[in-house]
Amino acid sequence: MFSLAGVSKKAPRSELPAPGDNFAFVDLRSVGVRHLPASVTGLPFAVLEFAMNTNGRRAHPAYPGGFEIDIDTTGDGIADYFVFNAENGGFGVSGQTVVAVQNAVTGATSVFFFADADFNSANMIFTVPLNIAGGVALASGATIGFDALAYDNYFSGTVSDFISGMRFTPGIPRFGVVGLPFGAVPPKGSADLGVTTATLPDKLSSELGLLMMYRRNAGQEADALRIR
Repeated sequence: MFSLAGVSKKAPRSELPAPGDNFAFVDLRSVGVRHLPASVTGLPFAVLEFAMNTNGRRAHPAYPGGFEIDIDTTGDGIADYFVFNAENGGFGVSGQTVVAVQNAVTGATSVFFFADADFNSANMIFTVPLNIAGGVALASGATIGFDALAYDNYFSGTVSDFISGMRFTPGIPRFGVVGLPFGAVPPKGSADLGVTTATLPDKLSSELGLLMMYRRNAGQEADALRIR
């Protein structure tokens, strides 16, 4: 479960590639974000996780769908970090998809986690460590601004879709859930989920509701739930 930070309209069919066109169109549908403290992750640091759901699936999580989250941690409107998916070891080396964190000032790039993704899927989740060497430095209580870009990382390198101007304040989400933001439901089963809300000004949050991401690559893979 993620806070729904931004949505994008489905691209018209006329913009999509036909067989043999040699370009990919990655069409963003929803972007979510959540903050997991060390007490939840079991790691010695907290993390931010960014979830992306698209219209249309990709056979492999590494290509041809490239995703990038540009994060502004200081509130000046300029990205301080770039987070993106890449193949572990370089193009055509391993087939493994990792999450890279690049400092926008120094250019230094670090990899900590594999991408949370599947084959034949429209979902991608980035896990980003906070306040450790090579991760994202973020002051306590600070609000992040971020943009999400989707691009063709196999044929052309062209950005095909983006959602900009999103905001999130770790630790005080506008919308959340009671208990842990993840879990399992048995096949053909059901579960009740309590929702929490907080009154936050738009300068601290662009959250529209909740984004449910499902760990399956069949049928509906995500639900964007708007809350008023």
